[in-house]
Parts: sequence; C-alpha cells; structure tokens
Amino acid sequence: MSRTVSIALAMTAALCVGATGAYAHPRLQASNPAPGAKLNVAPKEIRMTFSEGLVAPFTGLELKNNSGKVISTSKLTFAAGDARRIVVPIGARLTTGSYTVIWHAVSVDTHRISGSFTFKVVR
Repeated sequence: MSRTVSIALAMTAALCVGATGAYAHPRLQASNPAPGAKLNVAPKEIRMTFSEGLVAPFTGLELKNNSGKVISTSKLTFAAGDARRIVVPIGARLTTGSYTVIWHAVSVDTHRISGSFTFKVVR
C-alpha cells in the first residue's frame, strides 16, 4: 500500500472516530425554568429539551429546596409526543427560595447523562 493511501486511510479513520465521539451523548439544550433563573411567579412544571430522544422509564428528575428537602413531582411525560422534550409537573406550590433540579436521562441509543441546575423564586 502506498504511503499516500495509508495517510488517507488514517485521516479518514481519525475523522470517523472524532465525529462519533462528538455526538455520542444527548445534551440538555434548554429548560424552563432556565438555569440561574430568578422567577417572580413559581413554576408549576419543569420542561427540558434534549438533543436526542429519551427513554422515559430511565429519565427523570428530583427537585429540592434550599434545605435539601425533596419537593414532590408528578410523572414525566413527553411534550407533544416529542421524545426530546420532557415535562414534569411540580406537585407542591413553590415558595420564595432557591431550588435545585437534579436530572438524569438515557437516550434512545442507551447513553446516560446527568446534571443539575438551580433557579430561584423571588416574589
């Protein structure tokens, strides 16, 4: 095999591996409330949009107040049947204070990710 062909094959392989790794996991694209938001009106649900479709039984979140107490939430659903957008109703009225959303998600290609963000109700 010529040196030029060997170099071309090596470069193609490197590009393929790099492209696969870059898009291997879903990403959180947006949420409502947004990370760091200061809200005058307490939200009644948490909405999150991901870059890939998710598997509902392996995706969810936990909502905690600034004391670490878990706030009840209802069952996760997909917004308008779109497996990239989840909606989680909040089961209690939120009062003034800081809240942390701790989430985890598994994409349809079985990659698991997790993260957290905070928001405040400032009324």
